[in-house]
Amino acid sequence: MIKTFYNLEAYCNHIFTGKIRSICWHLLKGVLNAYASIYYAITTTKFSKISAKAYVKQDVIISLTTFPARLQTIPNVLESIFRQTVRPTRIILWLADEQFPNKESVKTYLNKYLKLGLEIKYCDDLKAHKKYYYSIKENPNAFIITFDDDIFAPEDMIEILLKTHNKYPNCIVTQRAHEMKLNLNGELLPYGKWNYLAQDCEGPSRYLCATGGAGCLYVPGALSENAFDIEQIKSLCLEADDIWLKCMSFLKGTKVVLTGVNNPEIIDVRANKRNGLAKKNIELALNDVQMKAVADYYHIDWEKDYGTDK
Repeated sequence: MIKTFYNLEAYCNHIFTGKIRSICWHLLKGVLNAYASIYYAITTTKFSKISAKAYVKQDVIISLTTFPARLQTIPNVLESIFRQTVRPTRIILWLADEQFPNKESVKTYLNKYLKLGLEIKYCDDLKAHKKYYYSIKENPNAFIITFDDDIFAPEDMIEILLKTHNKYPNCIVTQRAHEMKLNLNGELLPYGKWNYLAQDCEGPSRYLCATGGAGCLYVPGALSENAFDIEQIKSLCLEADDIWLKCMSFLKGTKVVLTGVNNPEIIDVRANKRNGLAKKNIELALNDVQMKAVADYYHIDWEKDYGTDK
C-alpha cells in the first residue's frame, strides 16, 4: 500500500511542477495518514517468506528508536516495517530507560509486535543516536538498517537496499541523501546550500550525506571507531545523528550510494514532525554548528579522500 503512494508521488513529480506538485503531495500524505490505520486494522500483518539471507549471508537488523511523545503513532511505522517484501533477521526498538519507567505498559501497548518478533531494548538516552549506536556496537558483523519513528516505509525498502548493496558492497546504501558542496577553497558550504535530495547524483560518492531515517543500510566496518565515543557524541553532535554518521563514514573512507536517482519525498506519520529534531537543526543552523564542531575536533579535510581509518 505505501509503495502505491510513493508511486503516485513520483507520477505527480513527473506531471506537475512548483506549487501544484507540492499541493498534490501534501494531499497524498493526508489521505495516507487517514487511511493507513484503517487499512492496517482490517488486513493481516505478516512478513514475506523471503528472508534477507536470500541476498546476504550476514544478519540484517532493522534498528530504530522513539520517545514518549511518539509512542502512540509508532504502531503505524512498525506495520510498514513488518509488511516488507523481504524479512530481516531482527527488528530492534531502542528506548531510553529513564523515559519509559512503566515498561510493562510499553510491553502491553506493543504486544502485537512483540509476538511478531519485535525486540524492545532499554539503554542510556543518546537521543536519535540510539537508532544506530547500540545495534551496530553489539552486532559488528551484521547489516544494520536504520529507520525513523515518523516515516512510513515502502514495503520493498529492505529489498531495494539489499539489491543496491549487492551492486555496491562496500558502500553505505540510503534511500535518501543530500549532496554536500564545497566552495573554491575546499571549505564545506552551509547545509542550506547543499544539493537537496542529491538531484541527479548517480553512483557512490563521499559527498552524499545520508538522511538515515528513510532507510539506510550500514555495512560492517563502515564507520570510524570514533563513531562510538559517547563523550564526543554528547559534546559535539548530540542533536544531529546524520551529521555525526556522515563525519564518521568520511573518516573511514566509506562512500554513500543512493538506491535510485531523484528519490521521492518521504511520507511522514501525521503530527510527528512538530516533535522532531530535523526542523530545529535546519532552522537554527544547528547542522552547520555541529558539523563544524566534529570536523574541527577530528581535523577532517573535506577535500581529502580517506582510504583508511584516521
